Amino acid sequence: MGSGIITVMVVSIAFFMIGSDNVNMATAQLCGANLSGLMNECLRYVNNAGPNSPPPSRSCCALIPPIDVPCGCRYVTKDAMNYFDMDKVIYVARSCGKKIPSGYKCGSYTIPAA
Repeated sequence: MGSGIITVMVVSIAFFMIGSDNVNMATAQLCGANLSGLMNECLRYVNNAGPNSPPPSRSCCALIPPIDVPCGCRYVTKDAMNYFDMDKVIYVARSCGKKIPSGYKCGSYTIPAA
């Protein structure tokens, strides 16, 4: 479950996968994400449970620029979206300065206007 949530971070921050841990790690690396960093610094901001999150920390934002959003978006599934809130993922990514165009599709999720 943890690896699936972190890979989801690859989408926006991105932040997104279901499968074996080895496959998740390889895909996340291909998408430019630092999985352990995202888990430690960003996961709390995109969790599906709880109210809207506060603005992300500087340490979280430092991990966002290298993420390849189109790569990560290929792995967003309805199952993965049970564990994270895509609106929060996009909020975190944009708050950290990541340019994500509105209308772009991540799985079944459509990126809203900024």
